Amino acid sequence: MIPNLNELTDTPIARTNLIKLEEDQLTTIQRLLAPISNIYTIDFMVQRFTKERKEKSADYYARIHQEVKSCVRQKLGLEAGQEVKYELHCLPNYHHVFFFLAPATNPNSQAHRTLAERIETLCQQLTAENHDLSRLIQGLFSLHLKMVMLEKASERFSVSPTYFNSTLYLNARLSQPVTQKKGTGVMEAFELDIYASEYNELAFTLHKRKFLVEPADEMHLSLDDTSVWFSIDNRRLKARRKLDARDSKLDFFRERSGYGECQAYTYNVVMNAACERLSELEIPHQPIPFQATHEVNQFATDLDQQLANTLLVVYNGVEFSVTQEAYFFDALANQFPGYQLWSLASLKHSRQTGFAELPANTSILVLNAVEEERSNSIRQQENESVEYNDFYSAFADARKQPELNWDIYTQLKLDRLQGWLNQQPLPVVLQGMNIDRKLLDAIDFINEQLISNPAQYEIELTKPHSRLKSAVTLLKSKVRRTKTELWFKESLLNQHHIPLPDLANGHYTAYAVRKTKSNIHLLGYVELKIEHGQLRVVDTGIVEGEFEYLSVDHPALGRLKKLFDKSFYLYDHTADVLLTTYNSSRVPRLIGPAQFNIVDSYAYQEQEKALAERQGDKFNGYTITRSAKLEQNVLPYLISPGRSKYDSLTKTQKMKHHHIYLQPHENGVFVLVSDAQPTNPTIARPNLVENLLIWDAQGKAVDVFNHPLTGAYLNSFTLDMLRSGESSKSSIFAKLSRLMVEN
Repeated sequence: MIPNLNELTDTPIARTNLIKLEEDQLTTIQRLLAPISNIYTIDFMVQRFTKERKEKSADYYARIHQEVKSCVRQKLGLEAGQEVKYELHCLPNYHHVFFFLAPATNPNSQAHRTLAERIETLCQQLTAENHDLSRLIQGLFSLHLKMVMLEKASERFSVSPTYFNSTLYLNARLSQPVTQKKGTGVMEAFELDIYASEYNELAFTLHKRKFLVEPADEMHLSLDDTSVWFSIDNRRLKARRKLDARDSKLDFFRERSGYGECQAYTYNVVMNAACERLSELEIPHQPIPFQATHEVNQFATDLDQQLANTLLVVYNGVEFSVTQEAYFFDALANQFPGYQLWSLASLKHSRQTGFAELPANTSILVLNAVEEERSNSIRQQENESVEYNDFYSAFADARKQPELNWDIYTQLKLDRLQGWLNQQPLPVVLQGMNIDRKLLDAIDFINEQLISNPAQYEIELTKPHSRLKSAVTLLKSKVRRTKTELWFKESLLNQHHIPLPDLANGHYTAYAVRKTKSNIHLLGYVELKIEHGQLRVVDTGIVEGEFEYLSVDHPALGRLKKLFDKSFYLYDHTADVLLTTYNSSRVPRLIGPAQFNIVDSYAYQEQEKALAERQGDKFNGYTITRSAKLEQNVLPYLISPGRSKYDSLTKTQKMKHHHIYLQPHENGVFVLVSDAQPTNPTIARPNLVENLLIWDAQGKAVDVFNHPLTGAYLNSFTLDMLRSGESSKSSIFAKLSRLMVEN
């Protein structure tokens, strides 16, 4: 049923961030209560908090936390001003359970016996009412891992009861040291999140965090989000404020001696600690691995055509130097020959007339200035200090306060979205390009190298990992991605077709969902027909409303229980089935090899390296490398073997490492896309695994692996459409539908 499907044998077993618990929930909870620490014990309380009439949700939850903190302070004998952390979970009928760590009691004492009796009573009550106990397991095991970390920390410095319930950050390191001039530095670390499912699984997720820090004289700790403290290498640092961690220097993977600083290493440390603690508690468990059984090697290729529309380019607050401007527009002209510069005043005037004076085959590219500490160009004109994480945050404020004025590109995107909702789409294609400090610095470096040493410039340009090569690639790939986005939008909105010779005929509607802060869904849809090697756009639009309302106009969605933010759905009109893919806590993340302990391997490597350096020798015995050999691969599937030189993909497209790996399971198919090119020494982020499901007209799951829609979906993936040197993580169906609501 899946064209171009290859069966795999002897594939590696990859370690993931998931563990299966093998006993029933009540037994697991009883085992989690076993006292195994001489320093800590787990305590809990249950309290009912009812929402008062006309009480706002924000005020209700603030009151809950205020009262919970008061209860925990009283239990631990802390002063009123001391903040505390806890694991809070909502139970039926407005009851809330909150777990926290307390100083250890005698294992056979009345205090511990009472604790076990109290939680057993709670479990019996929940079980009698047919309620799931997974939140209790989640809270209890979160505190067990916290115990493990605190015990490790206590080997280096004293840990008082005040610290017991603080947020712990893992693998913290100064990415920018504290300087005498500024008096501050930047600390980056991982925050651990634990999830227990109703299917007896434990999942661990690490979130990147970033803080502006300053030296601290004493370790007096206020445990709220504004007062985070770090103790590293006998230094004490206090966080002044949180920073945006999206540009974090904490890579997912680093090879050689850099491995100990990366996210994959920290995941493996957590998994080792989790398995060790489960064994101590005598809780039967099995890690959940990833092992591909099949792969698909057919991708839609050579799609990117020349642009058909007239392109108008507009400055929006960008201040180029003379050399920056010359180099940037040379790069622009290589991809956009014949573009026309258009003034900001002309753009603003044309917006007022709804672009009526422009022909329909016009595209507008707006160059947006991004301030140094911001991640995007969204600005309120009257109050530029207000920051927005994304466009939909600005959209929420624009809905509440229509009088707000925005920078021109944000305003154009607001106009575009509102036009779709009013069934009056803008007659032009819009595209933005952010010009930030990183890009301008790259251009300056290129010009500096070109002028100072032209001969060396050419040599450095041939080195794949040189700073010059990275700078040139940064600009080229940014312009290239912009061209691809424009081509997609032209094809979707103006040309209404895309050549797809390798896909079988079919009739589909692709959906993309975004949720607003008011919990209203925005649904973008693109109806498509594939006929005679052409993907033809039949209909497009965006609608807004509650799920029940949307499922009336789009009955195919009615077989779902709910719609999720940023989700994608593909409806097959002929077979009357609906496909969806998603990544969640229950979908595995690949973190390392299952056949050997990568943490021990790293420790041994570093010991051998230190010994060689003491003896004055050069060390070449690195075990943490980019080798794709099965017995040496430290990131199976993410570091992929190259293809045979006889493979058609290698010959025609030079894409030696591009694979779609499949692992069928009882609830669908796990799908992992590997990189198209050999892996760099560092991997900024992992390739996420997605779960693929298909629902029939009655809302029942069907056999995904043997359904024709799975084949149509997997064969619609593309090569290198948006990111130079990387694989596409979604199909062309997903790209087109998401363009409706996300760009």
